[in-house]
Amino acid sequence: MSYEKVKKIKITDKGVFVTSACNNVRPLYYIEWEAITLSKILKEKGKQETEIEIFKAYEEGNFQAGTQNKYTKALELLYNMYYEEYKRFSWRNNYKWGSDEAKHLDELRKSDEFKAFLWKVLNTKIPKKQFIGFDKVRGYYIYKVTPRFIKYTTSKELAKKFRYEQDILKWNKQGFNFEVLRT
Repeated sequence: MSYEKVKKIKITDKGVFVTSACNNVRPLYYIEWEAITLSKILKEKGKQETEIEIFKAYEEGNFQAGTQNKYTKALELLYNMYYEEYKRFSWRNNYKWGSDEAKHLDELRKSDEFKAFLWKVLNTKIPKKQFIGFDKVRGYYIYKVTPRFIKYTTSKELAKKFRYEQDILKWNKQGFNFEVLRT
């Protein structure tokens, strides 16, 4: 399935313009184009509805980050701070297509409640507080994390700073015994 790698989104009084490249065309060729559907929403319903629709495009995977912007930051918040609240709206729920649950989810995703939820997430500031991970078994702090290994340090000052507690606690599901500490 293809998606747009978005580099820039510009909302003006003339319309919504997206600078992006299609992910399945190589080399990547970024062009600026008018998102006609989004421009129509902008003219008929206003800027707030347009921003909600853009965020929804990111949430559905049709737009993906070429560079970080307010929508990708809001997506990060959605999956970390608001995940429990988001689960009931998530299209990733494994409902059989055509089932009553899938129909209910489809209606729920079209509701004003979902739009209000997306608007709330979009307007949430990324938290300033940071966390560090402490391995209770080894007595070390997390220094560096890669997909293959975790490096440790004895110095609390050199410890890696995480923005969300979940980034540390997810390792506990894989057999680690990390404790979350505030910086």
